[in-house]
Order: sequence, then structure tokens, then C-alpha cells
Amino acid sequence: MLRPTADGLRCVLMPPEEWRTRKTQLEKYCNNGGSGCAVYAQYLAKRGGPHL
Repeated sequence: MLRPTADGLRCVLMPPEEWRTRKTQLEKYCNNGGSGCAVYAQYLAKRGGPHL
């Protein structure tokens, strides 16, 4: 869920402030389509599964 925003390229599943503090940890997941990312997994769980 890495997208260009007014705050630059970031994960749109979290607030910009949190992204700035966790960016280096999460970029590898974002660049891998979210595979293995806990933030993306939480998003999918709230949506009811991997069906987008």
C-alpha cells in the first residue's frame, strides 16, 4: 500500500507520523507487495480477507 501522497511516498494504511518512525522497518514489505507486513495483514483482516 505504498502510494505517493502530499507527505511523499508512504504506506497509506498508517498516519504520516507513524510512517516516518517505522519507514525503514516497513519499506521492505511495501516493496514486496505487502507480503509479510503486519500492517497489511491487519488491513486485510478488517476487510474480511485477501479479496480486494
